Amino acid sequence: MLKRSGGFTQQAYPYGAVLIRREVRDLEMTSHLELVSRVKSEEGYLKTLPDGDADQRNAKLTAVAQAETTLQQLEATPPIGRVVIHLPSNMKSLDALTGTTADVPLRDGDELVIPKKANYVLVSGQVFNPTAVSYLPGRSAKWYLSQSGGLTQVADKSAVFVVRADGSVLSAKNNSGFWSGDPMSAVLKPGDSIIVPEKAPKLGPRNWATLMQAAQVASSVALTVAYIHP
Repeated sequence: MLKRSGGFTQQAYPYGAVLIRREVRDLEMTSHLELVSRVKSEEGYLKTLPDGDADQRNAKLTAVAQAETTLQQLEATPPIGRVVIHLPSNMKSLDALTGTTADVPLRDGDELVIPKKANYVLVSGQVFNPTAVSYLPGRSAKWYLSQSGGLTQVADKSAVFVVRADGSVLSAKNNSGFWSGDPMSAVLKPGDSIIVPEKAPKLGPRNWATLMQAAQVASSVALTVAYIHP
């Protein structure tokens, strides 16, 4: 398909290629709706908790506000059906793809987007200055976070994760099987994004922190595609 389209332009960034598949979007939508339902259910539970004194009231308000923010993020970023592919960014010829695992067979209805090379790394979430930081070769996620003013007091340092430009995710909490690694020391590439979640309040259900992280990852992965998808 790439050959029939004339190949890459000089501005192309194969590493950030986005492959969108309808069947994947349908599967993601099912999980997305279940996640939204779980967050709504937990929000309802939080609202029933006692708030007899100032500390209880403040903790309850914080937890409910976080749930509402999470719901807004999920509703604003529905799944797109991205399939993670790994096109080499330094290919001199499309013939180098032939016979490799990167040469993914396409299906009817697939959409393949080859973006222009980004010259920045996005930093969002609980940092003092969420922004796009100019890319410098060899710099780690920790360095890019420092360029954004560092973490706020409510940031969950242990839950920081990186969404690579190719769609893969790096997270210190390897509890789902599809992300792994140390995001803070990872050397980033153009178009990568760093997301710093807010600490989940101790008030609430036992799995609240895990649920919040799953929702943050889901909305952030979809949001990173929105920056490059026409």
